[in-house]
Amino acid sequence: MTPLVEQFLAARPERSAELSDAGLLEERLSTLWRAARARWSGFRVTESDFVSWLAERVPAGAPLMEALTRVQAEDLLLALACARGQREALAAFDAEYAGEVDRAVRKVGELPVGASDVAQMLRERLFVAAEGRAPRIVDYSGQGPLRVWLRVALLRLVQNLATRAPREAPVEPEALADVAVPGGDPELEHMRRLYREEFREAFRAAFSGLGEEDRLLLRQRFGRRASQEELAAAYGVHVNTVARWLARAREALERGVRESLKARLRIGDVQFASILRLVRSQLDVTLGGPDPSTDGEQ
Repeated sequence: MTPLVEQFLAARPERSAELSDAGLLEERLSTLWRAARARWSGFRVTESDFVSWLAERVPAGAPLMEALTRVQAEDLLLALACARGQREALAAFDAEYAGEVDRAVRKVGELPVGASDVAQMLRERLFVAAEGRAPRIVDYSGQGPLRVWLRVALLRLVQNLATRAPREAPVEPEALADVAVPGGDPELEHMRRLYREEFREAFRAAFSGLGEEDRLLLRQRFGRRASQEELAAAYGVHVNTVARWLARAREALERGVRESLKARLRIGDVQFASILRLVRSQLDVTLGGPDPSTDGEQ
């Protein structure tokens, strides 16, 4: 028995009962590997890796050789490399299927987010493990074109967003700068008025400097006051994961506002300490404090 056949059967020992011609199976596996490698020669995947991955995805109810004739070898190798997080593969995936996101968005119509945000959400769903689950790209069996499989996944995502996710409303710098200081603190209220334009510009710069996923989360959570449970349902993750994402985004935003203000304002340390109090108070009012539904979660 040849090494490739042994590798295949090691992953799927129950298929050995169907094996009447090991040479024919070896030839088919070699052909699939050569086709995949010719298309994606730069991926760090061995022939043995590919055969094991392929074997694990052959449908249980399909005759072995018949199933192998339907394998999309190039697409399967791309999926394998993406599942392993190889940057070259992820970049190739984006380049190959960028138009599919726009297509899905146009097909569904009005969405609470833009195409770039949908693309980011798709990447997270396909390539990032969540709550003990493997990246969803591992579900691709290779029995049909990856493009068709992707279209189904995208359609589900955008339909879910259209029906369950809150409408997007931007977190506007103007709105933040105009929020009254809570508690009527005269000192902070004076600084809010004095540095209103600087604070507005600092917020705009900090918000623009966030990653796409952080901007999207803040828009959904605080632009429309979507609950963490709603966001968890829209993203397909646990509510604790959403809480961590939001805490990360809020901390990054506050840090960005602080740094931007420090660069814009030429004031002493004592006065700047008061400015930091103003930053936190404005963010608390505009972005809210901890979500009551997840009080105490980290």
